[in-house]
Amino acid sequence: MFNIPLKLRWVYKHLTYAELTSGCAFEISMADILGEDKQQDRFLDFYTKNGIKLALKKYGMVNKLREKGFNYIDVKIGKREDGSDYLVIFEPPFKKDRFIAELVVRKTSFKDIFPVLKIEWLCLQNIHGNFSKEKPRLPGQNFPGLGLGKEALQLIMLMGIRLKFHALLNSPQYFHNAYIYSVAFYFDNPRDFGRLKALERLMKEEGLTLSQFAWAMEEGRVYKKGEKKPYKWEPAIQILPLRTYLENRYGTEDYWHIVKKYSERYEFFLKKG
Repeated sequence: MFNIPLKLRWVYKHLTYAELTSGCAFEISMADILGEDKQQDRFLDFYTKNGIKLALKKYGMVNKLREKGFNYIDVKIGKREDGSDYLVIFEPPFKKDRFIAELVVRKTSFKDIFPVLKIEWLCLQNIHGNFSKEKPRLPGQNFPGLGLGKEALQLIMLMGIRLKFHALLNSPQYFHNAYIYSVAFYFDNPRDFGRLKALERLMKEEGLTLSQFAWAMEEGRVYKKGEKKPYKWEPAIQILPLRTYLENRYGTEDYWHIVKKYSERYEFFLKKG
């Protein structure tokens, strides 16, 4: 299972229900007295805005953002019309598309068996940064990344564990997103992991960076052997187990044997631009 540092686990254990649902263990509002519960003001029907801000501070994310040049941050939460929940971290005042982080998630079930938290969208961006040779633009990016993807995923995992989900789920629309996520996520179907591994093999054989290969795919220069049309990334379900029984289901020798088999079966090639 993807590692969560002991320091974060300690913070997780000591954050209280009262702190996460009101922002302060000693804060009692009129709504609490009257028994009113504003679900629309709670992320995933649990976390309040103040609770999230407190968690970000205690987990060290506020300090990490300060190191990136963001001395003041605020949080915006809500529900979309499709029922998904959104969480936005921004530098005041709020300006559309100039957020620091945006997370859109949905509570659902996987194969109608166990509850999962599906990541519909996750974007981390340094709105003060500039693209460079060291930090080239990837397809879909408006600003350079924050460099805090691992930390963000760890916090999402802890959120999922607290709310009793059995796994995190996603289905990346770009190859480079699926490639980055694959460090922590399995593909539900090992055949899809084999396909990604075959593309990764081509990227390394051609000596390309992730950015260069991602743009080669975006520009239609990657082909699957035997096909005349450029290969387009096929989104597939990725899963990050939050329970041991699921980790044992995916992290098996049989699973990795199938991954290897299909990685050797898939053949891709690159047309020079």
